Amino acid sequence: MGHKQTIDLSTENRSLGGLSGQLIGFGAVLAVLGLIGTLLLGNLEGAFDSHSEPHAAGGAAHSSDPTHSADHSADHSGGDHGMAHGYVSTWSVWHPYLVSASWLLAICLGAIFFVLIHHVTMASWSTVVRRLAEAVSRNFVLMGLLFIPTLMPGQMGKLYKWIHPDPGDSIIAVKEAYLNYDFFLIRMAIYFLIWIGISFWYHKNSVQQDADGDLKRTTRMAHFSPLGLILFAMSITFAAYDILMSLDAHWFSTIFGVYLFGGSVLSFHAFLALIVIWLQANGRLTRAVSDEHMQDIGKMMFAFTVFWAYIAFSQYMLYWYANIPEETAWFLRRQENMLWGSWGWLLIIGRFLIPFLFIMSKHVKRSRPILAVAAIWVLIMQWADMYYLVMPQINGGEEFPFTMVDITIPIGFLGLFLIGLALSLRGHSLIAEKDPRMPESLAFENA
Repeated sequence: MGHKQTIDLSTENRSLGGLSGQLIGFGAVLAVLGLIGTLLLGNLEGAFDSHSEPHAAGGAAHSSDPTHSADHSADHSGGDHGMAHGYVSTWSVWHPYLVSASWLLAICLGAIFFVLIHHVTMASWSTVVRRLAEAVSRNFVLMGLLFIPTLMPGQMGKLYKWIHPDPGDSIIAVKEAYLNYDFFLIRMAIYFLIWIGISFWYHKNSVQQDADGDLKRTTRMAHFSPLGLILFAMSITFAAYDILMSLDAHWFSTIFGVYLFGGSVLSFHAFLALIVIWLQANGRLTRAVSDEHMQDIGKMMFAFTVFWAYIAFSQYMLYWYANIPEETAWFLRRQENMLWGSWGWLLIIGRFLIPFLFIMSKHVKRSRPILAVAAIWVLIMQWADMYYLVMPQINGGEEFPFTMVDITIPIGFLGLFLIGLALSLRGHSLIAEKDPRMPESLAFENA
């Protein structure tokens, strides 16, 4: 590794300053557009009609009663009329709501992992962008607020069949000690307490070190990181089971938490690249964050593109090889309908093959405009992945329930996310100025 002359931070614009108002304003515009679009288009499509699905989801009216949903899904799944199913098959507006919330939650999870792994490995290159990751992770408070509506009994009954299981459903009955409403709420509270506690503790120590220069803070953060990673690994695994996998309470996967982890880290690095590119386009950190740092961010995007594909293939291959009906049903609902099958190929090509070939080049990683295009694409594919996890159980996978609220809700949530990011970044430096590894980070060069 070579070394270049250390950047003099006194000459660098490292405060958000007036950009805070711009980011909040832009976020507010997105939030209002998302809200108005959801209300207007949702009403036109019948998204808020409790007695019918939106017209774009099939046109036919269906009861929102969970028991009827299971019976209806049995009709469309080729099973017996009395067959019990582990998923709610009737569309509700809470399905795209959950997709959007999970999409942004994944970015926060990737951010907190970035901070923890930075301290565990005592990395130097990432020091200059660590403050940005800390700011993103503080949006766990916002994410907790966004998830609260989905935790109400009525909303949960529209998402999770185990809230009101079919009579005689022996599989859900076996899981009742774990999949019950009270215990679910307790677990969700624990997850967000862990995530919020870790993110705020690291951000607080990082910012305070700018003021007092206490090197012991770096030591304390490094010493806590192994425990933090254990808490992170356990919480993201069980949160993946609870929030997404239990949408079909009959299905199970021991690798599902790792699948969500891979997408989370990938989507965060894409979001980090966009933050840096936007800041530099507005005169911030123009010399502190160099092409060398951007190349490493691109490397992480490339690495976790491959990692996500490896985990996705591993999960699919093992189920295909075993060919056990209760395991393969989850995939069959995503393959037997032509549109869902095409969506699966979209993920294979758009989430793996295209980014793999595109981001591989060193020149792409070091070019701000091209890397920005790649990062936006990765984030869109992350949303598409969350959509693929949540939506195909609608009517047993025989319908493709895409509506305009699938677009307006994430736009609104993204606006709130940007507002939260602006509030976390303003009022202090955009980099950890007195971190002892900062000189090495500023002088970083790829081998």
